[in-house]
Amino acid sequence: MGAQRELPARRARAELLSLRTRSPQAASVAAGALAALCAAVPGAAARPARAAKAAPGATGSAATHSVAWSTAATLGTCAAADAPRATFPRDRPTHATGKGAIVWATTGSCAGGAGALVSTISANDVPGRPSPARAPGGAGLKLRAPLALAPAPHGRFAIAGSATAGGGDGALVQGSAGGAFSALGAIAGAASQNALATGYLGDLAAASPTGGASGRAGVRVDVERYFASALSPSRVVAAQSGSLSALTVGLDFRTDAIVAWRQKGALYAHDLPASGREQPTQRLASVGPTPRVTALISDDNRAIVAWADQRGATTSVFLDASGSGVRFGSPRVLERFSDPAGLSYPATSPRLVRLSSESVMIAWSGAQHGHWVVRTAAIDLNGLGSIATVSDPAVDSLLSDLQPGPNGEALALWTEPQPKPGGGLDTHSQALLAARGIDAFPDRTIFGAPEQIAAPGANDDATLAFDPDSGRALVLWRGEGGLVQYAVRVAGAAPRR
Repeated sequence: MGAQRELPARRARAELLSLRTRSPQAASVAAGALAALCAAVPGAAARPARAAKAAPGATGSAATHSVAWSTAATLGTCAAADAPRATFPRDRPTHATGKGAIVWATTGSCAGGAGALVSTISANDVPGRPSPARAPGGAGLKLRAPLALAPAPHGRFAIAGSATAGGGDGALVQGSAGGAFSALGAIAGAASQNALATGYLGDLAAASPTGGASGRAGVRVDVERYFASALSPSRVVAAQSGSLSALTVGLDFRTDAIVAWRQKGALYAHDLPASGREQPTQRLASVGPTPRVTALISDDNRAIVAWADQRGATTSVFLDASGSGVRFGSPRVLERFSDPAGLSYPATSPRLVRLSSESVMIAWSGAQHGHWVVRTAAIDLNGLGSIATVSDPAVDSLLSDLQPGPNGEALALWTEPQPKPGGGLDTHSQALLAARGIDAFPDRTIFGAPEQIAAPGANDDATLAFDPDSGRALVLWRGEGGLVQYAVRVAGAAPRR
């Protein structure tokens, strides 16, 4: 779907094509790379990986190996009101520009009341003591869940949230780990209505609804370039009157942006080229009231929108990959199924990511023989590659996150809700697992065996992040009582390319 490196367009496209014209022998090379990615650190206390069972028709492969995740640790004593998130500011996939940070919104039961907490991540990925996020004057940031978090230029990161006072107005702030946070710009409404994204070089994009039911509704997009210290002038995409939801934003190498949203029973997308050229809003499909939407745009003037549409107890997962000029056609149904065990489709699926190798990968929660499963696939100029099942198809698994690492890999994170004695699944008791994989020739994903991070328990709202310098992965989740827990993947990273 295009390159995002800081290269001339011709070279970037040549590198992209090279990914798709490799000889068949590249498959064995990719398998070797995967083995390197999953190798354990000598002397580390390794936990045997769970053996993955191959799903009928799956195109991924799994090799049993040992990997070491640190023992789960608790961060602070203030419970999180929503999913804790981590980020590492960067200017390319293999170089951090500032300290990493874990951010979460506390509950009102903590000292000082509700607000945002920040924990700096040290060089060995061990989180430090959390402290309240503060404005330059020293006042604590009174932000409530849910929070959005994304890297920003110059070693900083941005947080979007709702103010605990003032009617829940939105707030967008920017700062560095251990430093003060300054207002970056006003955003409308609750944080759940807003979206953040980051680009290849650390550019930041923020999208928020504007106008409400006034008859002048729209989507406002603000971008901060990697060389800038302030937002560029806002751009507003006109929309129909009335509220909009499921807003998402994606950013490419040159800060072209794509926004998608639901309004009046339909899903819309709008391309915003960095040149300022006006583009039409495109209607992608009719959708139910709560679609789960993800979007990505490439610098070859193409974009992808994927979504899950739940109607009653039936869910359909769609993919719409545009042609050149960001012109969308008919969406493709990836799968349609009755939701197993009567569970609602997870809000954390599907996920679209661009790997540091410039390839694109998608992951989503699907269903197979009455069980929830985690699927992955590669996407290129020819569309969707073969679909792989990376979780154990005999065990219910729900996708939590998918993130790219610095060495061309990705980590898929999911939960395994435990069966209830009388039938059904207990989402209050679930194991936490991950698998590491790559995009390989020809247009398929290869993932290693699932790695257990946490045994069944109160493991909710799991997210993950990669340290671009060390290649280690950090997983966060809400444990018993809502306390933030974390584990670090200490397996050795593959050599840098």
